[in-house]
Amino acid sequence: MRIFVLLALLAASARADVSAGASVGAGAQGAGLYSALELRLDAAWPDVRVGLGVRGVWDSGVFRRSEWTRAADAVAIIRDVSARYVVGDTELAAAAGALAPAQIGHIVDGYRVALDDRWRTGIRTAIRNDTIEAGAELDDVLDPALAAGGVRWQMAPPWGMHAALAIDPAMPRANAFEVGVDRRFEGDGARLETGLGVIAEVTLGASGVAFANATIDRAGVRWIARADVHAGTGSVGSLFGPLYRIERIARAGQASLADRARAGELAGIGAGITLGAAAPLGWLELGARDRPGLGALVTASVGAPMNRWLQAAAWAALGSRDAAGASELRVAWAKTMFSSLQVARIYRFDDAMEPLAVWSVTAWFGATTR
Repeated sequence: MRIFVLLALLAASARADVSAGASVGAGAQGAGLYSALELRLDAAWPDVRVGLGVRGVWDSGVFRRSEWTRAADAVAIIRDVSARYVVGDTELAAAAGALAPAQIGHIVDGYRVALDDRWRTGIRTAIRNDTIEAGAELDDVLDPALAAGGVRWQMAPPWGMHAALAIDPAMPRANAFEVGVDRRFEGDGARLETGLGVIAEVTLGASGVAFANATIDRAGVRWIARADVHAGTGSVGSLFGPLYRIERIARAGQASLADRARAGELAGIGAGITLGAAAPLGWLELGARDRPGLGALVTASVGAPMNRWLQAAAWAALGSRDAAGASELRVAWAKTMFSSLQVARIYRFDDAMEPLAVWSVTAWFGATTR
């Protein structure tokens, strides 16, 4: 609790926008009952935002101690931290906490860190100007499954080159490195980027990728489209996807994703496409990918930001063998009081047994100071 007190004192002295809140939740997870208590403290400055939180969970009436067995587990208190700084024409940004899905080159495709109900604290950094765009991230400080980074250099506009690297620190055999060239076409409120790349996965194989990304801004709506085709050996673009945290595990008599790629089971030709739209009222994104040896993968993300009293969001990733997703509906009954309903299909990870897919339904009631 000391870090909560320290943040409150710093925020007060710096005239930050500060809010504190508490919420209680109850429901079911799998065949057992689920209840939780959460405390939250948030502070915001013009270019910095800090959100801290601590949650206690009871599974069927038994307090879940596994999340608080080490001093290092305290890092999970960091829920939402972001900072932005501009130097000349260069923008620097950093974030920590529960990270949004990662998209890095054509080797990390919509990767999600949380397929369970644990709080996961990652780190993401980025730098951007008219010549270079670069970023790096670690998905979870305590339990990493993805360490990745990428850079794009506008070497001779409209031509550019890009490189990306991703590795699973717990399974070094799962890795990918990409280099490629691309060309940008820009017009009034529109941009098209096409290119070619080569992907090497040490001990797994190598493949080529051709891609096209388009963005169009019209009448306050941003339309996006992404498409790619992979061909070769290794994982053929199927490694760090949205279900990687479950697919990477050897279970039910089947080898891990990396081992299957090494054995040549995933070689061939694969393709993916994503279509989406974003506006002040909300966003929608739909994706599909054909993965050699793994079957089809369908993804969806939809949501509406908080208006006067309602907020909603949902995502899903459906594979031929695994599936995960979550949705939340939040209602603000008054300026400082809210309720929410969360429904999710998640996995319970236990060292003593294989991951178990369960449905989770939790109703929350909370209050904040503002």
